[in-house]
Amino acid sequence: MIDKKTEDRVLEFITTAKEPVHSSDIARALNINRITTTKYLSVLHSKGMVSFRKIGMAKVWSPIESPILQTFKANDSENITIQAFNSLGDSVCILDKDMHILWVNKEMEKRHGKLKDLKGKNCFDVFHEEEEICENCPAKETFNTGKKSSASIKKPAHTLEISTSPIKDQRGRLAAVIEIVRITKKGKN
Repeated sequence: MIDKKTEDRVLEFITTAKEPVHSSDIARALNINRITTTKYLSVLHSKGMVSFRKIGMAKVWSPIESPILQTFKANDSENITIQAFNSLGDSVCILDKDMHILWVNKEMEKRHGKLKDLKGKNCFDVFHEEEEICENCPAKETFNTGKKSSASIKKPAHTLEISTSPIKDQRGRLAAVIEIVRITKKGKN
């Protein structure tokens, strides 16, 4: 039987560790039997909350920041989530807390260039040709509040309707923001 309190202790230990940790180190630090620790690690792994890497015969464990965020970072064109976002007519991007671009869909690539060239750059520089975060940036608002936000940004040729939503990790902490951009009003060219 799985004890939620013990499961949380194991996850918290892995999450707060500065580097991947060996299962025997977890057992020792939390004063839990090594076999019991292995059982909890297996449960956390099956829930997608931790991952491991083999070093010889041993496993070292690390937290998974967010399964959906990992999906975007992997950018596997065969993944159904990536396919769904790439099929949208609206532009979509994923931003980290420093407003760096982590991922963009095909529609965003049409307007701003390939993901490989955009990844890691500041959104305000790439999308708005600004040197600082936009004054009414909904992504900044979402990072500050942890809630959905939206804003209109007027450009000379059109208006951008931007909606943002938080992407949270397994512990409910804000990991990134998904931003959906729709051009709502085109001006004369």
